[in-house]
Amino acid sequence: MTIVNRAVVIKWLLTGGAFVSVVAMSAGCSYFRKNKRPAVQVVMIPERSSDADQPKVETPAPDTSEKPPVVNVFGEFDGAERGVAGGAGKSGVQQHTFVSEGYDADVSVDPTGKFLVFSSTRHCEHPEIYVQRVDGTSVTQLTSDTADDAHPTFSPDGKQVAFCSTRSGNWDIYVMDADGRNAVQITNSPSHDIHPSFSPDGTRLVYCSTGGRSEQWELWVANLTTGEKRQIGYGLFPTWSPDKTVDRVAYQRARQRGSRWFSVWTCDLIDGEARRVTEVAVSTNAAVIAPSWSPDGRKLAFATVVDPARTVSVKNAEGQQDIWTVNADGTNRRRLTDGNASNLQPFWTVDNRVYFISDRGGSECVWSVRADEGAKISTANTDESDAVSN
Repeated sequence: MTIVNRAVVIKWLLTGGAFVSVVAMSAGCSYFRKNKRPAVQVVMIPERSSDADQPKVETPAPDTSEKPPVVNVFGEFDGAERGVAGGAGKSGVQQHTFVSEGYDADVSVDPTGKFLVFSSTRHCEHPEIYVQRVDGTSVTQLTSDTADDAHPTFSPDGKQVAFCSTRSGNWDIYVMDADGRNAVQITNSPSHDIHPSFSPDGTRLVYCSTGGRSEQWELWVANLTTGEKRQIGYGLFPTWSPDKTVDRVAYQRARQRGSRWFSVWTCDLIDGEARRVTEVAVSTNAAVIAPSWSPDGRKLAFATVVDPARTVSVKNAEGQQDIWTVNADGTNRRRLTDGNASNLQPFWTVDNRVYFISDRGGSECVWSVRADEGAKISTANTDESDAVSN
């Protein structure tokens, strides 16, 4: 999700509000598609007496067919090619994946804490789904197609992986076995459906979808047994609490429609309806995004993007991107990363580590830090007391 270094045409800019068409710098945060260059065909012309007889080059017309857009951390469609990442900072973090080209993103870890699943463009321009031991370097590719596959997440029993894919023409939700077999399509609508998360019992999925009428990101729940789908509210990047004593979902929502100023919210599902809607983490100088529950459901990890209105790329951002934790009631905020490089997309695991995507090693890869360690460095740009304030 992360580094953008050139102006791009954004087909749809969806900042929690209306669709608009603009030319802008996009803060990409998940994956991207490079522009394909058409093949060049050389046609040899038979010899003639004219000096102008030379081999001619015919360039086919570029492919103008509609392609499913990608989505960044602000819920905006489309990204751009990523630039060279910044240097590594000094903090107690551990690197888990390594790429020589492309990037890794969308990390999730299985219930045992032994395997991580993620999307990557390490082998092609389209992101595919991979799995790897957290303590190893050998990776297994689970998907292989011409579509984009992203946002994988393990089921509570670790036997399945839910993800989103463009293989049917637009973003839809799928579930496959943990070895990549038996993929089943869960959603099939004109909307773009992304970022699935399993309920604690594994029978339902919560995801976000572009609302055709509301023109906002909507939160939906799909029952995997009955096939029933129900909208529960508005928001982006939902994640289901693992606490089985409550039916609780965390998500990010814009503080004002059409804004990049997000905060983290939770809601309880009671009789299929969202109740006790609560704003948990908000900041006066940063977007608060991408919540992830602790294994006991008592805390949340999240990322902050300082001054998101001026952030046009991660590499050249005005502010920094860091990983934080907070109690589910909004108390005891703590910063885990040190303000160096880009740190986004946290995932809290059973062994009390928070995994995230960072470019601190030069490329966007999977890193982790213990949830009880935290950063020892505070900067003027993101002060400990100011970056996430009530």
